[in-house]
Amino acid sequence: MPQVKSQSAVSSSTESLNPQQQLALQHLSGPLLILAGAGTGKTRVITHRIARLIETGADPRRILAVTFTHKAAQEMRRRVDHLCPGKGAAVWIFTFHSFCNRLLRQNGRAVGLPPYFTLYDEEDQKKLILECLKELGWEDQKNKASLYLALIARAKDDLLDAQSYAIHSAVQKDPHRETVARIYLRYQQKLEKLGAADFGDLLLKTVRLLKENEAICRHYQTFFQHISIDEYQDTNRAQYVLAKILAEKHRNLCVVGDDDQSIYLFRGADIRNILEFEKDFPGAFVVTLEQNYRSTQKILDAAWRIIHQNENRKPKRLWTEKKSGEPISLLELATEYEEGRAVASEIQNLLQNGAAPKDAAIFYRTNAQSRSFEEALRRCRIPYRLIGTVRFYERKEIKDALSYARVLINPSDSLSLSRILNVPRRNIGNRTQEILRGWCKEKEISLWEALGEISKISGLTPCARKALQSLCDLLKTLQSHGPQRAASEAMAEILDRSGYLQELEEEAQEDPQAAGRLANLQELLNAMKEFEEQCALSGGDSTLGAYLEQVALEAAADSYSEKEDSVTLMTVHLAKGLEFPIVFLTGMEEGLFPIGSAGHQPKDLEEERRLCYVGMTRAKEKLILTYSDTRRIFGQTYYNLPSRFIEEAGLAQPSVPEAPLPAKASPRNLIQLRLGSRVRHPQFGEGQVAQLIGGGESLKVKVVFEDGRWRKFLVQYAPLEIL
Repeated sequence: MPQVKSQSAVSSSTESLNPQQQLALQHLSGPLLILAGAGTGKTRVITHRIARLIETGADPRRILAVTFTHKAAQEMRRRVDHLCPGKGAAVWIFTFHSFCNRLLRQNGRAVGLPPYFTLYDEEDQKKLILECLKELGWEDQKNKASLYLALIARAKDDLLDAQSYAIHSAVQKDPHRETVARIYLRYQQKLEKLGAADFGDLLLKTVRLLKENEAICRHYQTFFQHISIDEYQDTNRAQYVLAKILAEKHRNLCVVGDDDQSIYLFRGADIRNILEFEKDFPGAFVVTLEQNYRSTQKILDAAWRIIHQNENRKPKRLWTEKKSGEPISLLELATEYEEGRAVASEIQNLLQNGAAPKDAAIFYRTNAQSRSFEEALRRCRIPYRLIGTVRFYERKEIKDALSYARVLINPSDSLSLSRILNVPRRNIGNRTQEILRGWCKEKEISLWEALGEISKISGLTPCARKALQSLCDLLKTLQSHGPQRAASEAMAEILDRSGYLQELEEEAQEDPQAAGRLANLQELLNAMKEFEEQCALSGGDSTLGAYLEQVALEAAADSYSEKEDSVTLMTVHLAKGLEFPIVFLTGMEEGLFPIGSAGHQPKDLEEERRLCYVGMTRAKEKLILTYSDTRRIFGQTYYNLPSRFIEEAGLAQPSVPEAPLPAKASPRNLIQLRLGSRVRHPQFGEGQVAQLIGGGESLKVKVVFEDGRWRKFLVQYAPLEIL
């Protein structure tokens, strides 16, 4: 039996907290808002507060703690377990989606979901959208499938089901919204027929469950006596409404977050949820955490100079007891390729001076920017890894294996069954599959039901009938052996009896890629073993169905591991929640960071500013900002202005490389050029002076031309005509 800490032992563990952190632990009843700036130890405060609740008599089984990633939830659980051995494991610590998933597995029939429903990932959802477009006769719209999927996901986050969305569209008489509404209706009908749900459904249907079923709602409102929500600034409307419903009875709602780090507007996050918390919960107690334990003061000051430009924020300024630190570096490069080489060279120097590859991270605004850094790092033989690209569970062989498992759990999942009809190859070709789909459509039955009617389906060849019957017999055998067994045991049988493993083993003798796929399947079994070991320690469910749920609920950022010794490349969005000794914040150019026309919409610009703030505050010791004068986009070269965030941060401009033209221009330019002067260049056309640098014969000028490009010129050599 684990030794249970005494109350004094738990209390003594809080003595190292700073005064503001301890203040958060003293307020254990009623609504509480903890404004936790970047690197101020919010996870520590949340876990210590949960431990204090347990210490003072709260039932750990009736405490709910919600966060946004599985990694954060696991870390939170580990810390609570450490503080309260034997009790911490009972606390409900989940992501929003995993919490809703649990409630719907238990009560989903009330909102039309079977307990064995399949949770579809983005690839599965997109396939359904494409099917909808085909059935509606809009195949020419298939390149917009991702857009339609995003609009449907946003509607669900806003608690608009398919019927409500259709009504809104009809009232507004918006043709585009009416198109989306028709796709949404058909998409949702398909999900229901397949016994499936997407991520938006988890939230939408949970809120609906609680709103429409008074008894169920009352049960959970009474059951959860204390609720904590991390990263509250990133909650959308559905999450906000869910929190309000659950906290309605006891009002013991503690939300933790930082309005300066709200960066998911594009996903439906609403910064007003945290800014207006005191309005939503009158009498709320507010604690502001400003002591930073991560970054140097120079990094914090530069980040603050940017973020305090935002109007919609709570006043706070981070400080640290750490040394002031190195000045922030700013590198100006000629092209994105030079930018990649400069960053790689800088990392090489750092490695030679004792840094490890894993100490450094390269952040960028868009995924497309990674290429120049990848090429430069490869040339320098510096190990690196990309976060947010194709994940382990999105690889073909892994999706194939898990599709077998999903069919065993939910036979109605025709999408998964369709994927494995001819995996491994069993002579069920495209023609046979078309006949099957036609039969399903005509009879309005699932693909699984169609397999039970093979003898009735006309048009099938004897070979196809035999193959389909063999598949049907295989799936029934696997089901009879019990998919509720341990995950690794069930999967090992799937891979063996299906013949998939054997097929890859045969291919691997000639194809190195097949050997890689075999290794991935072995890694899948290893992952399932680890899952079972964790379940044994926590008392959790280690069956195949439970494993499928965990996989479906994983987030891209959860794939990051601090153990791998390599430079990390990722978008700034994925960097949230992480920290590195050395950070390169790249592509600091107008139109890229801030992106597009962000400067034209105040709320969008404020979001970009918050994103920049997040990127800067990931750095512990060294921060390097880079930008390039030119960048090639779709084969065309564009000239760029440095990001406004560079100036807002108070960083000095880097030296400007000299590029004199053969002959001097008229001396009058030295006298008459002013900020805002209209000029004409023989190659670039008309433009306006945006910046003057230096003076006298060293005067340099930055001109923004009418096509949006800009160039720097040494004035005495520049062929500029003043207009």
